[in-house]
Amino acid sequence: MIEAALWSAAATITLLIGMALAYRNSVGLRGTGLIMAFGAGAIISAVSYSLVLPAAIANRDEPVTLAVAVAIGALTFYAADRWIDGLGGDKRLDFEEASGSGVGILLGSLLDGVPESLVLGLAIAQSSDVSLAFVFAVAISNVPQGLGGTAGMLAAGWKRTQITRLWIAVCSLSVGAAMIGYLLGIWEPGTNGALIDSFAAGALLVMLTDSMIPESFRYGGRETGLALVLGFGAAVGVALLELA
Repeated sequence: MIEAALWSAAATITLLIGMALAYRNSVGLRGTGLIMAFGAGAIISAVSYSLVLPAAIANRDEPVTLAVAVAIGALTFYAADRWIDGLGGDKRLDFEEASGSGVGILLGSLLDGVPESLVLGLAIAQSSDVSLAFVFAVAISNVPQGLGGTAGMLAAGWKRTQITRLWIAVCSLSVGAAMIGYLLGIWEPGTNGALIDSFAAGALLVMLTDSMIPESFRYGGRETGLALVLGFGAAVGVALLELA
């Protein structure tokens, strides 16, 4: 369980790196958009090679079941995201408008991070091998999340101590989700990790389409597509290094 907590912490600590960059005002809107595009490409790679492909190989006789799990994950994220948007969570990646509430930003960030951490904890319980490509993708995608959310809250007049506590809470709850995933894998060894991976894949794909990719194009400009492909290639490279 400690291992699951440490790997989750390694993946989510980059939220605080994004927060620190926003405090220093060292990355502009364009740079943040390009970082976000790079992270989106890495997430696409992780969904393809760390979630969907292993799930399909493990359950090759039940493709319909996996497809249903992907659809349920997508619908769950969509429904939860619409509810959270009403609380102001839709502003968690908006660097210019800062009307989002603290509760909304917190819940929105958790909605992005909890499925990833849960899958990570379950994977560690079921196998000693950790997908470095998945951890890399999550870590990269969290940098612009911390940047955007912090910039918005600063513009809204939040104190830095409040913002820091908020992001530490998000990191802590994500680590807790990884530990829950690990315990689930230990207590129920028959838990079908392939279905959970598929569920998370559906949720992540909706998150990418709904927030990360549109926001990255909004701020990153014409080079956004190139940054996304670079992120995808970097994550694929990490995945291939794991197989070597």
